[in-house]
Amino acid sequence: MRRFAWAGLLSLMLLVLGLTRANAPLPAFAVEPLPEDTKKLLEKSLSVVEIDREVARISELRQEAERKIAASRQQIAALETIAAAQREKTDRVLRAYYMGRKDFILAALLNARSLPDLLRTWESMDLLIQSDRAEMDRYAAQTAQLKEGYAALRQDLADLTAVESELQAQRNRLIDLQDEIGRALASSGDEAHLRQMMDELQSYWKNVGLFEVKRQFRLLADAMQDLPDWIREHPEIMETKGLQTKLTITDAQLNDFLRSRSGEFNQFEIRFERDRMKLSGDNGSMQVEIAGHYSIEEEPENAILFHVDSLKFNGLELPDTTRADLERQFDLGFYPQKLVKFVKAKSVKLEPGTLTVELKVG
Repeated sequence: MRRFAWAGLLSLMLLVLGLTRANAPLPAFAVEPLPEDTKKLLEKSLSVVEIDREVARISELRQEAERKIAASRQQIAALETIAAAQREKTDRVLRAYYMGRKDFILAALLNARSLPDLLRTWESMDLLIQSDRAEMDRYAAQTAQLKEGYAALRQDLADLTAVESELQAQRNRLIDLQDEIGRALASSGDEAHLRQMMDELQSYWKNVGLFEVKRQFRLLADAMQDLPDWIREHPEIMETKGLQTKLTITDAQLNDFLRSRSGEFNQFEIRFERDRMKLSGDNGSMQVEIAGHYSIEEEPENAILFHVDSLKFNGLELPDTTRADLERQFDLGFYPQKLVKFVKAKSVKLEPGTLTVELKVG
C-alpha cells in the first residue's frame, strides 16, 4: 500500500476547490458551531459510513483471495497430474541407465569397426542421450512449477487469513461504534433531531464529500508531475555543495506556486510548523484541514512520503480508514531522482515556515 509523499504538503487543498462545485444541499448545521457531544456523535456517524465502506472493500478482497485460492488449487491439481506422468517417464530413463544402458553405449562405441561406423553409432547414442536429458529437464521444470504453485497457494492462504482477521476487526469496530451511537441517542433527549443531522451529514458525505475528495486527489496526483519542473525553474531554492544538495521551500513559495497554476487555489493555505505540515481550506460552506509529518522511505524506491495524521471535514475528524483508502488509491509520491538523476533523499525537516530536504548522490 503507498503512503502520501512529501507532495502531501499540497494534499487536500484541492478538496475545498472541488467542493465549491458540488450542487447537493449542505446540512443545515454544516457551518454552525456545535456542542462538543453533538460534534463527537456526528464524527462517529461519519466513521460508521467510512468503516462500513472499509468492510465492503475488505469483503471484496476476501472474495478475490478465495477465487485465487480456488484457481491455484485447480492449477496445482493439473500440474500434479502432468508431473506424475512426467515422473514416470523420467523413472524409466533412470532405470534404463541403472540397468546397463551406460555399458551398452560404451560397448557399442568400442565395437565400432570403422570411423563412419563409430560416427553413426555416436550420433545415434547422442540422440538417445539428448532425448533422455530432455525428459529429465521436463520433469525438473514441472517439479519447479509445482513448487511455485504450492508457494503461491500458501501465500494466498496467508493473505486470506490476514484479510479475514482484518474484516472481523473492522466489523467488530463497526458494531461497537453503532452501539455507542445508539446509547448516545437514547440518552440525548433529542434523538429524532440528532438522527436527522446524522442522516443529512452521511448523505452529504457519501454523495458529495467523498466523491470530490477522490476527484481532487486525482487532479493533485496529476499536478504533482509538474513540481520537479517548477523546482528546476527556481534554482534559488537549491543549494549544492560537493555531492550534497539542499532544497529549501517556504510555505509562501509553495502557496504562490499553486496559485500561479490557478486562481482556484486562493481558497486554501499551506502552513509549515515544527515537525508537521498543516493545510486548511474554506470556501464559506465547507472546510477541510489536514495535518501530518514526513518520512524517507527506500522501498520500493527512494521517496519522501507524507503521512496524514489528521483529516477533518467541516470540523469533523474522519477515521483512519479514510486516510488509508486515499493513500492506497492515489500516488502522491515525490521521487528525488525525477528531479536530479543519481540522487537520494537524505533527510527532510519541517520548521515554522520552511521545508528543508537534503539530497545526496546515491
